[in-house]
Amino acid sequence: MRNPDWTTLPTDLVPRIGGLLISDDASDFVRLRAVCHPWRSSTVATKKSADCFCPRNWIMISDPNSSPSDVCFFNTSTHKSFSFDLSPHLGTYSLFRSFDFLFLMKHKTTKGFALLNPFMRSLIPLPSKIKSNCANVNAPKRLEDLILDLSGVFVTSSFTIVLQFEVDCLVWTKPGDQSWVYAEFGLWSYSNVLFYKDRLLVVTSGDKGLVQINLANEIPNQLQVEVVIPSNELTFLQKECFLVDCDGEIILVTLSRKDYCWESFETYKLDLNEKTFVRSPNLGNHSIFLGPNRTFSISCEDLPQVTTNSIYFQWRRQNFGKRGIKSYLHSNFKIVRGAN
Repeated sequence: MRNPDWTTLPTDLVPRIGGLLISDDASDFVRLRAVCHPWRSSTVATKKSADCFCPRNWIMISDPNSSPSDVCFFNTSTHKSFSFDLSPHLGTYSLFRSFDFLFLMKHKTTKGFALLNPFMRSLIPLPSKIKSNCANVNAPKRLEDLILDLSGVFVTSSFTIVLQFEVDCLVWTKPGDQSWVYAEFGLWSYSNVLFYKDRLLVVTSGDKGLVQINLANEIPNQLQVEVVIPSNELTFLQKECFLVDCDGEIILVTLSRKDYCWESFETYKLDLNEKTFVRSPNLGNHSIFLGPNRTFSISCEDLPQVTTNSIYFQWRRQNFGKRGIKSYLHSNFKIVRGAN
């Protein structure tokens, strides 16, 4: 039997295969497009795909400030690793902040900011001017006025770049735009924020409960904050909460504390469509890492050093080392087996 001609695959099948690849690891999608012209022409160009610009499941596991020539990334689903040499960009830019797999760079001469994606090797200049769409007369006019409070960077499926700040506000822009749009959350008191399928999910400690902010397509001038689960249904709001994307499912982890010691962890599975949550002590073949710097889940398949269905909790702030997942396990993480 002769070898099949893979270039003759049905034109509707190749994009479906590409969609499965890009949902897990953008680098595999790039390799698929490199096979032949028919496969490349039947899939979306990487420069036009936000999924390539914003690959899923990658976390930074080395400190770029200490070793810009060897920044290591780790995929929590496929367990692949990827190294990136940041030093060629440091002649013109200085590293201002890093977020999971993105670098926020500051130009040494103009003092302007740019977003560097190591997977795409792309550097996108960011505007400085902010256009406010709220009644706050003290709203900032320039990005520099907010940048020290930056706590999150997100890229939506429509290529909108969103910056979230600890002072309860967002700004957003698209590549090529001359200004940011500014809007305020109106929440003020909340735990960690999870970016999930073009939505920001927030557990508030006020009277709103679990809310979501839809960032899909063109973000409206006024943020639409929707209550998913009201506070009177969330009996655990007095506890510290973490939202985690666990292989496509949203897990809410609550921590109970007594006499300055963490006493118990509980996990709930959230259904955004049905607007419900159920107690879910079983994480399957995954474990969750909770910390003040990063929160993520990891597939334990082929990782015997990670205990399945467990929670690793870091109770003190610490920079993550260069040895990958082992550095997490050998640092000050407390393991709670069984995720009960």
